[in-house]
Amino acid sequence: MRRPDDTAKGTPRVQEMVRAHRGRFVVSYVFQVVGGVAPLFQVLLLRAVVDGLIEGRTGTAQAFGQIAGMAGLGLLGVWSTWAASVTATAAAGLVIADLRSAMFRRLTTMPIHFYTTVRPGAVVSRLTNDVNGAEEMYTSVIPVVVSSVTTIATSLVIVAFIDPRLVLLLVVIPVAIAYVRKAEARINELIAKSFDVVKELSSTAETFVSRDGAVLARQNGQTAREQATFQERSAALAGLSTGISRAAATSGASYGTAFVLITAGALAMGVWLVTEQDVTVGSVILIVLYLQQLQAPVQRLLNTRYPRMRSSIALDRVEAVLATEPERDRAARAPATGTADGPTADADDGGTAPAPALRTRDLRFRYPAVSSYSIEGLSHAGDALSIPWLPLVGLSGDDGARAEAGVRVEADALDGIDLTVGRGEVVAVVGTSGAGKSTLATVIAGLVDADSGVVEVDGRPLADLDEKQRAGLIAYIPQDPYVLHASVRENLRYARPDATDEELLAVCEQVALGDLVRGLDDGLDAVIGEKGHRLSGGERQRLAIARAALRRPALVVLDEPTAHLDTATEQRVRAAMATLFAGAGVVMIAHRLSTVRDADRIVVLEHGRVAQEGPHDELAAVADGGYRRLLDAGAMGRE
Repeated sequence: MRRPDDTAKGTPRVQEMVRAHRGRFVVSYVFQVVGGVAPLFQVLLLRAVVDGLIEGRTGTAQAFGQIAGMAGLGLLGVWSTWAASVTATAAAGLVIADLRSAMFRRLTTMPIHFYTTVRPGAVVSRLTNDVNGAEEMYTSVIPVVVSSVTTIATSLVIVAFIDPRLVLLLVVIPVAIAYVRKAEARINELIAKSFDVVKELSSTAETFVSRDGAVLARQNGQTAREQATFQERSAALAGLSTGISRAAATSGASYGTAFVLITAGALAMGVWLVTEQDVTVGSVILIVLYLQQLQAPVQRLLNTRYPRMRSSIALDRVEAVLATEPERDRAARAPATGTADGPTADADDGGTAPAPALRTRDLRFRYPAVSSYSIEGLSHAGDALSIPWLPLVGLSGDDGARAEAGVRVEADALDGIDLTVGRGEVVAVVGTSGAGKSTLATVIAGLVDADSGVVEVDGRPLADLDEKQRAGLIAYIPQDPYVLHASVRENLRYARPDATDEELLAVCEQVALGDLVRGLDDGLDAVIGEKGHRLSGGERQRLAIARAALRRPALVVLDEPTAHLDTATEQRVRAAMATLFAGAGVVMIAHRLSTVRDADRIVVLEHGRVAQEGPHDELAAVADGGYRRLLDAGAMGRE
């Protein structure tokens, strides 16, 4: 994954999405310009009316015509501003939708390890708060800048044309700007802090306003502490908001003071010009009105400072996600290419034997450092979160730097694994904690690409297959399978959308879920709750097995598939799996003796290598073997 230099490159990916809708934005800017300039010509007509009436040059009909022109210009300004707002909002909505979708695509295609470095609340905040914050740039900030700058520039040109000396009154504005410049650094700092506090609030709420989080807090007597922490952060956010508002109000007041002085000076100079110079009353009124009109766009520009800073920070955070280009793990390191060795001819009939369900050759993998796949400001690099089936190693940054510092660099999690699993064969993988069992499972399941070596499923190299093709060949069932907050039917059809209700009910019966489904009020339509909380651990496992069976995979990878089952249910489910996955190769990561002893073959891993391989009785008879040591240590449990 390439790390972006946001400071140097700005937000190129965001701007690319904006350019895709530039036609709509250009139209909105044209309306903004018209809406800002129309009132200025209104004042010119007012000047003509006043001077004409005072000098007796304008008749009633002509004056009414000029007044009608003023009304028309006023309406043009009003409805142009309306059209600008509608057009800008529509264009911004399309950009924001594109940004949010692009971020979701990026976040859902990150390396599997990435998900150990983020809290769900932080991701939700990035997809919602940050993207919504960026919207203000296109609906408020840029339109106001276009309109205000046009109005100010046009006003200055007209005032200078009437009498260049009047432009001198505007020297007060830079004096007011000096204070605002001083306050901007503080405002920017407060805004950045508020973003961080909002992220922490969202993360806390996501964690503890949930079943698992609530159970964790209550079991450890920490509910009151979490409530106090949330309250403290809420108070901090309120304090930051107050500080931002106070600083913005103070700088705004300084501008207001400046314009009071400017208006007073304009009136004084106007009186002098009328009495001592050849300037009409209408010109003086025009000057005063222009100066007052100048205050509004300048004030609007000032008011964009806060949303501009907030939007800029939000856009930087959005860009940080979009600029992170996750590559397939094999491409980020050494590509795994080639084909597995071994004969394919059937010696008996001279034909071609079917490819095994799984074949690996010299399979190697080392977990990368967190810094290589984290996103700054989103990932908690170095503080990876627990995912039960994904071992966490290499958390301390760059291996080279660690080695130079004399720190032990982690060895390969998989170190030259050669493994073949035939169709219909059940292979159990055992070993001590950290031996590489779950790592092997994630690699052969296609969730993580190997650094080198070959993984073939059904004779097809995984390195050549995309996500959908891999999913068509492999079913992966973790120890704690994820269940959607949806109905039983939707959970099962997530694997195979075209499955009929009869097929769903039949597979439920086979995995001992028939009674459960019949007992639910709505049967297959029953919603089983967030993460399947209406189900027991064993029921979630059986649901995952049923879901996998519907896909008819060539390879099934199970991580402790019967860990939550009682003995009777385990025997029934094992018998069902023998039928459901009869034509597939099955690899089981297992700790139960009852699970592994009936496997066709047992593979013992030690330090990422295959230490032993064979049936239960044969391995158990080797007194100094790794399998025997596991049995003697009680690591395989009891039957």
